[in-house]
Amino acid sequence: NGLSIEEIEVEVNARYAQKYQGLDVTVSLVNRAPRFVYVLGEVTTPGIYELTGPTTVMQSVALAGGWNNGGNLRHMVIFRRDENWQLMATRLDLRGAMLGKRPCPADELWVRDGDIVLVPKSALLVADDFIELVFTRGIYCVLPFNANLSFNKLSTL
Repeated sequence: NGLSIEEIEVEVNARYAQKYQGLDVTVSLVNRAPRFVYVLGEVTTPGIYELTGPTTVMQSVALAGGWNNGGNLRHMVIFRRDENWQLMATRLDLRGAMLGKRPCPADELWVRDGDIVLVPKSALLVADDFIELVFTRGIYCVLPFNANLSFNKLSTL
């Protein structure tokens, strides 16, 4: 794991040479283990996507159907594990590139197996969610409102 084909071939030949003289092994890659990226947040279809070749962060967002209106492209985050298996987060500003205003973004990264790409909500969507939770859903849970309207007295006018 983590070795190139040439390095594996050298290792296998060295181990076989200890027990069998004149044996030469040629290593070839038949199938590659599937690699995946997780795309979450304000994208059309969040989920897990197989990486079939070298893929950038922008391409992974395209795999998820593009970003939703209200996605904060200036604060995109990519989560990945380092060599010590610690989770690292990198913030990217891909707004100019995604809107076609900047041809070659300096923040663009190649996605690795197991990376998580997050397109967060914009500040306006976060405020909208807060207002809905507190003032729409929350107020009816805290203060139950029952109204009985009687139209009997209106007929006498």
